[in-house]
Amino acid sequence: MKFNYKHDGLDGLVLIDEYYFNELNGDILYSFDIFIDSKGITELIYDFPDEKWEVVRARESIVFKDFCNSGKMIVLLANKSVENCEIDFIDGECDADMFLNVPSGKLVLVNASELIQCISYPELEMEKILEINVEKGTYAVKNEGIKKISCYKNASKKSVFNNFLEL
Repeated sequence: MKFNYKHDGLDGLVLIDEYYFNELNGDILYSFDIFIDSKGITELIYDFPDEKWEVVRARESIVFKDFCNSGKMIVLLANKSVENCEIDFIDGECDADMFLNVPSGKLVLVNASELIQCISYPELEMEKILEINVEKGTYAVKNEGIKKISCYKNASKKSVFNNFLEL
């Protein structure tokens, strides 16, 4: 499937099964917000006076990273929009560091900022980049940045996950 990734400012592409939306509580969203601000340029820095942002970000984004690394979400942070992107689903095996659980079969691609805002304010309608019905299960995910994402159905699992990437 083809898509374009467009955003303003600090953001990232999120892959998540909509089943997990209800697990995104205030602690995870705050931690996610801090993770997105890789350079400490938002108002979040005022919550941590007299601390180096790198230290704050590493400490305060642990909740978010744990959520991602449990296989519930993949985040690809990007500083620029990317056109002519592609996501493919392959029935085969692959050795990858990223894994995604898709328990409902409703995979959503959305901007990180949009996800945070719409989960925080449920009355807002989420503008999704893609919503894809796929076979339920666990997928190994390989990527070439945001440009090309490949999801392999028969995932060989590793014990260490890294479901977030700064591009």
